Amino acid sequence: MEVNDRNSHEEQRNRVIEMASQMFFEQGIRKVRMDDVAAALTMSKRTLYEMFADKEELLLECMKVNQEKKRENAVHVADSADNVLEIVLRLYQYGMEEIKHVHPSMYRDIKKYPKVCEYLSQRKAQSTKNSRGFYETGVRQGLLRADINFDIFQFLVDLSMSGFLTNDLLMERWTLTDVLDTVVRVNMRGICTEKGQRMLDEFLREK
Repeated sequence: MEVNDRNSHEEQRNRVIEMASQMFFEQGIRKVRMDDVAAALTMSKRTLYEMFADKEELLLECMKVNQEKKRENAVHVADSADNVLEIVLRLYQYGMEEIKHVHPSMYRDIKKYPKVCEYLSQRKAQSTKNSRGFYETGVRQGLLRADINFDIFQFLVDLSMSGFLTNDLLMERWTLTDVLDTVVRVNMRGICTEKGQRMLDEFLREK
């Protein structure tokens, strides 16, 4: 009986996270209240607050699930790709498809939640640490240039992405997809060898 209760609680919790994630990404975090999540699930506010103490705790769990999905996808892509550039381009496709469904204010709203920012910062730091070996593999494969300081490159990419995602004027003039598409095209061409650029150009023509 206890096992069934635990399973039922876990299923209900997962439903809340799934619904809240959809609402946060589609509407922006600021516009979504705990009351709205409860109403969307035809659940009492009391039940919702028994599972998640507040909106930030719920948002944090949503981000954890989202990051885990990204990690699993990256592992799948890496296992089936032939080289580093193919991995980058396939993940790029995945990212572009994902942000089509993200409200522009989502990334600005996150800054108001310190626990979520801390979690995402830790994930980013780990990702940056792991990227060194990834770039070195690309150099050995003859696809990425050997004369690039990839630590600086990664820092600049992260800095520019953060600035773009939180710039209201930029988001008013162009879509998030257009901005990120341009950033990726420019940055990737800059670190690719001629061989890598040919592969990149072929990918972009077929895109």
